[in-house]
Amino acid sequence: MLNKRKVIRGEPISGGIVLGTARLVTPGDVDVAEIVIPASRVRAEIEGLDKAIEDTVAELHELRDSADRRMGGAVSKIFDAQLLIAGDIEFLKQVKSEIKSRRRNAAFVYNSFVRHTTAPLKHASDEYLAQMALDIEAVASRVLSHLSGFEKCELNFPANTIVLADSLSPGDVLSMRERRAIGFLVREGGKNSHMALITRALFIPVVLSEKAHIEIENDSRLILDGTNGEVIINPTDNDWATVQKLKRRQGPAVIARVRKLGEVPPMTADGKEVPVGVNLTIPGPVDDVLAQKKFPVGLYRTEFLYLANYEFPDEETQFQYYSQIAQKYSESSIALRVFDLGYDKLAVDETWPHEDNPALGWRGIRALLDMEDVFITQLRAILRASALNNVSIMLPMVTDGAEIDRARKILSQVKFDLKKSGEPFDDDIKMGIMVEVPSAAMMAESLARKADFLSIGTNDLTQYTLASDRMNIRVSNVYSAFHPSVLRLIRMTIEAGKKNSIPVSICGEIAGDLLALPLFIGLDVDLLSMSPSRIFDLYRLVRRIDASMARHLALSVMESTTQQSVMNKLQSYKQELEKKPFRKRK
Repeated sequence: MLNKRKVIRGEPISGGIVLGTARLVTPGDVDVAEIVIPASRVRAEIEGLDKAIEDTVAELHELRDSADRRMGGAVSKIFDAQLLIAGDIEFLKQVKSEIKSRRRNAAFVYNSFVRHTTAPLKHASDEYLAQMALDIEAVASRVLSHLSGFEKCELNFPANTIVLADSLSPGDVLSMRERRAIGFLVREGGKNSHMALITRALFIPVVLSEKAHIEIENDSRLILDGTNGEVIINPTDNDWATVQKLKRRQGPAVIARVRKLGEVPPMTADGKEVPVGVNLTIPGPVDDVLAQKKFPVGLYRTEFLYLANYEFPDEETQFQYYSQIAQKYSESSIALRVFDLGYDKLAVDETWPHEDNPALGWRGIRALLDMEDVFITQLRAILRASALNNVSIMLPMVTDGAEIDRARKILSQVKFDLKKSGEPFDDDIKMGIMVEVPSAAMMAESLARKADFLSIGTNDLTQYTLASDRMNIRVSNVYSAFHPSVLRLIRMTIEAGKKNSIPVSICGEIAGDLLALPLFIGLDVDLLSMSPSRIFDLYRLVRRIDASMARHLALSVMESTTQQSVMNKLQSYKQELEKKPFRKRK
């Protein structure tokens, strides 16, 4: 019974699949004994605390520099927040005063103050406060380690270790990665936590589960699927063999496979180019090879700049960030989506009030037009970073042409102000929109006359068309971008782009779906933008497809009246493709 196979469902935080052995760690769980000290020892305790703070600050500086080298300045700013916590003068004054007045050991007093501070934050519904509690605990763990003389980072994990922890700070992620951890199963930390943002950039799979730890013992064999939020305890040999194949499509393997690709863009068997782009959220190790191969960035999400500190960064911070991205991809193009903040990314606070139905509420371009000062700051930073003429602006959640008109008016004013101050920028910068609600797709022809390009966000388009929450497992059988109604809205948008001579891209999950690839070739989509992990397999399939045959397939699929009919036609076509011999192109 001890080795019985069991599957546990959790929340997917960072995609990818790994297989290894479980290792339980408790980086934030510190229990410090209370010791009464003589008056003669008070000074030594305070000096020991000062030294522990000094050592902690030095460690955080090293982590910040490491993050800056690997993932850019925006990520390293997470450690700036922890540095502020570590050096909080008022907090340390209170701790030292308590050491003197109560004559207790520094570790106990410091830990008591930390617990008192974080207790209300940890139970708050506000995601910003919950993240602050994790940052405080991360700093405290380092300080207490130095006070006790115990260095937790001295321990190296065995190869293929999957770490189980209550929570992980950004520093924990980086240090455990150095110690050969390959995946994380955590009890705390949502999709927009610092831990989640960094693990996604580093291709480290993560699953969130409050109860999985109860079922798992140290050294248990595990398969951790961060894409689907699934953990298999004591997997069978067949499970193991299947995952071994899937592993070749993620993390460092992604970089190696993309590096081996031939021409960009790929071409069909009959010589039609199929432009392929990438969706990115945060700087990471895959950037170098993508830029070298001159992949266009069809969607660069800028929300991380807000989520890193739960506040909107100033113009200079944004300018430096966008400039680095533009320089990195100087030989291709980048569509920077302005802050798409809303129901799935934010905590309730003064800026983002409670909404009974937030998915249909104040989000995307609606929020930015209401917060004009925030929008203007971001547009100024993007324009200043556009001097290489490879940057475009993308507006999220557009539902009406008036929103585009207002955005263009604001953009024109920003351009005017920059010209007066002599700032260089791309005066012909393109402004496009996301088509991710049915109203935008149905009005695509009129919206296309106001926009420079259209980008179809199929994830939201599907959930709004089918009234099916894409995160709700209970309606997962309803949510499908292959539903005929969704496909017709996609075709309607593509046709609107063709009629108005502007490009149309697809940047939702279905863009990288091999089953949908011949359909989109047949519909003549201008760009398929996807996760870097999807590119290699898509390239191989493109080379087997005949574009003229794909057009016939598209006509047949678009006549379908049920999702099952769509799937049957696409699966049958894909099976025929797989029978064809693969011809390698130079």
